[in-house]
Amino acid sequence: MTKTDTPGILDLQDRNYRFAMLNGWFVLLGDAFFNGSIVLASFAAKLGAANWVIGLLPALLNAGSMIPQVFVAPYVARLPVKVVLYRRMALLRVASLGLVALGGFVLGQRPDLLLWVFTVGLALNGFFTGFSSLPFWEAIGKTIPMERRSGLFAARNLVGGLLAFGAGFLVRLILDLPLAFPYPYAILFTLGTLAFAYGWHLFGLVDEPPDKETRSERISLSLPFRDFYFRRFLRVRILLVMASMVEPFYAAYAVRVLGHKGEIGTYLMVYTLSSVLSNLLWVRISRRYGSRSLILIGAALGAATPPLALLLSPSAFWLVFVLQGAYLASIGVGTSTYLVNLAPTDARSSYIGLSNTIVGLLAFSPVLGGLLADRVGYAGPMVVATICYAWALYAGRRLKLLEGVQPR
Repeated sequence: MTKTDTPGILDLQDRNYRFAMLNGWFVLLGDAFFNGSIVLASFAAKLGAANWVIGLLPALLNAGSMIPQVFVAPYVARLPVKVVLYRRMALLRVASLGLVALGGFVLGQRPDLLLWVFTVGLALNGFFTGFSSLPFWEAIGKTIPMERRSGLFAARNLVGGLLAFGAGFLVRLILDLPLAFPYPYAILFTLGTLAFAYGWHLFGLVDEPPDKETRSERISLSLPFRDFYFRRFLRVRILLVMASMVEPFYAAYAVRVLGHKGEIGTYLMVYTLSSVLSNLLWVRISRRYGSRSLILIGAALGAATPPLALLLSPSAFWLVFVLQGAYLASIGVGTSTYLVNLAPTDARSSYIGLSNTIVGLLAFSPVLGGLLADRVGYAGPMVVATICYAWALYAGRRLKLLEGVQPR
């Protein structure tokens, strides 16, 4: 590499970094309008859905986006430029969310049919996301240097969280409009679809260099057992996803038990503000102690949240969403950064695809949480989640510290 080559390469890295960051801002804004734990859960609760259905909705997004990855990984590995597939899937993802928004406008008098359209739209979006996730992470791995990845995701979450916090005001304003249900939610879903569409378009502008050699990866379910450190990481991720069974039921508990039907916008604001402010701390901790530390912190905060939800008075219930925003931000940045850094370059699709597929199969844990809540009350999933988070904290202490270690 000559000196004259260097500025061009650095400029390209900065450009890709900028598009990846802007993508995160608008995706997090879209997430605020489609927040599974607050907006979607409250919408389903007002439709009269059973608790297991409330748990199913965010599970469809999470599981649908993860399960296909192990099957699509060999195809992605053979693509010289992965972001091309991401661009194609973005169109289908926008269409699926548009179906959800349209259903809210035209099926207000048919809540049973609206729930079906709502569920199908979310399921399709999750499925199409499963085909775009691997290209996203491959493009990140190829265009963003390892030492800049933690900072990228922290910056995405910081500014995107501020936008989501502002969206909380808008959510509260729209839900207070003198409009019949479900029109206020249909407006929220439309705004979320537009935000997602622009964010996905921005990441599609990333200039990903083609692979020098076409890779041909063979996916094996025995891979976790051949990599000691991957196996440890997978154990922690499984425990964390099992603990997520409780996440949709904080809002449902507030609506159905505490009677806080008008506080959804406030909860969203508190949740996003906590996520934003905590990221200021998480980025410092990650840079100094590595992404493993964020996984441990997130598990500890997660374990503390369900008992607090059962003990707090109704007027102080907003504290639950403070903790939820902090621990989900910590776990989200920690696990994604740790996995990308752990995976060898020549097997990145295998590692990410296999990990996400296994976790995706267990992402229906909120359905189990809903069935448990229907039988024994909301304390049931809260107790089980506390045990899983505590176990993840214990197992996470044995994860290898990756940052600062030469890649394999």
